Amino acid sequence: MSIISSEAESIYESSAMPGHPDLMRLLYDSDDLREAYERGAERQPTEEEIEAAIGEVRKFIMLPDGYLENIIRIAFNAARRKATEE
Repeated sequence: MSIISSEAESIYESSAMPGHPDLMRLLYDSDDLREAYERGAERQPTEEEIEAAIGEVRKFIMLPDGYLENIIRIAFNAARRKATEE
């Protein structure tokens, strides 16, 4: 089981949404919510997220933009691979 699948399983195992089980159970079941969680966690990062990461890293590391952007993209991809591996 991947990290993402394991997290989704533990978050949505019994009730659709802690604190709001009645309303959420009417709309979605736990399987729907687990699937949505996994899809969101597995998606590609947006350009805005990459730019935000570059902006934060730039505060500590001075590299030309192209190098820094490549490092951030590689890091995002490595994290995603780790989170989705079985």
